[in-house]
Amino acid sequence: MSHTVIEDLCIGCGACDYSCPTGALTKTDSFLGLFVIDPFTCDDCGLCVGKCPVLAIEPDPAWPTCHGHGCPLGSKRMADVECAIWQQRCPTCGSTLWRHADGAWGCATCDLGSRVHCPRDRMLSITDKPSVIAGPEH
Repeated sequence: MSHTVIEDLCIGCGACDYSCPTGALTKTDSFLGLFVIDPFTCDDCGLCVGKCPVLAIEPDPAWPTCHGHGCPLGSKRMADVECAIWQQRCPTCGSTLWRHADGAWGCATCDLGSRVHCPRDRMLSITDKPSVIAGPEH
């Protein structure tokens, strides 16, 4: 699952941004300089969670976990397949590219003829990228 920044808690310090290996965090143009996480770029590593001094980052249950429950690459059948984790996309359909044991990157939909897809690809068709994620109602 991706992670989310709780707007009411974020102090805009940037510790999360510096720790993110994929660049999934973006500073908003708000006065406080709050951060948001792009769920399509987040690879679920969790490094940002440990770096946040105010614990403003938490898992977002609306998003599937990369290589976890709901991801076809988490199965034994596809254990030899590596995912580009949204860093490389198919130029034809926009799906995330997968690399098989032979080392070649390919699109599960266009090139490999696979019937399984990245669950985040499905989310892309129904969800816009967030600008700011609000915290829980008090």
